[in-house]
Amino acid sequence: MILEQNSFIEFNLPHGVASGLSAEDHDVYRAPFPDPATRRPLLVWPREIPIDGEPADVHERVLAYGRWMAATPEVPKLVMTVEPGVGMGSAETAAWAKEAFAGVEVESVGPGGHHAPEDQPDAIGSAVSRWLRRHGLTMAS
Repeated sequence: MILEQNSFIEFNLPHGVASGLSAEDHDVYRAPFPDPATRRPLLVWPREIPIDGEPADVHERVLAYGRWMAATPEVPKLVMTVEPGVGMGSAETAAWAKEAFAGVEVESVGPGGHHAPEDQPDAIGSAVSRWLRRHGLTMAS
C-alpha cells in the first residue's frame, strides 16, 4: 500500500488535515514520491516506530531522550496542542508531558487534525514566536 498506492500521501495525509487539503497542496506533497522507488523512506519510517521494544536501537534512543527531557529543567520545552488532538497534540498527552518532563510549557493552537501545521500554520508560528520571546531566544537567520 505504501509503495504501490502511495497510501500515506494519498489517504493518510488528507484524512489527517481537519480543514481539508487543497488539490494544489496535495500535489506539493506528492511531488517527491512519484513512484514506488521514491516511496521507500515512507515504508521504512513506520517500521522504525518502537513497539514492544523493537527495533531495540530506536527504543533505547526514545528512552534516553525521555530521560534527558525529564532531567533538564534549564532547557525550555514547548508542547503545542490541537483539539481534538492526536498523540502529543492532545491535551491529555500534553498534560502528561508537563508532569513527566522538566521545563515544559503547553499551549493550544486551536482546532486541528493529525497534521496540525496544515490546519494551524499561523497559530503555530505565533506560539513558537511567543515562546522564543519568553525565553529570550530568537530565530536563527
